[in-house]
Amino acid sequence: MGVKTLLVFTQKNCPHCPAMKEIVFEVGRKLSIPVNLVDISDNLPEQLEFDLLQNQICISSTPSVILVNEDDSMRELVLGEIVYNEELERLILNKE
Repeated sequence: MGVKTLLVFTQKNCPHCPAMKEIVFEVGRKLSIPVNLVDISDNLPEQLEFDLLQNQICISSTPSVILVNEDDSMRELVLGEIVYNEELERLILNKE
């Protein structure tokens, strides 16, 4: 099953979000995966809220990175912390 996109949840006052955004964009380019930014300071689109709930994902802190598969299932990769390029790649590729 292929990866459809990476969702990066940020907020304006998050000190770690700028660095994490850079890392996700670099890894996304390397692995040819589109990246979508979502600022949780704004209201989330209703469909996105529904999709997160359906996948039992709660964005409780930022930065958070969610992987969306081609079948629209979702998997948490990062919740509220910074991970660096190699670790993010490992999480995306689901390697132990």
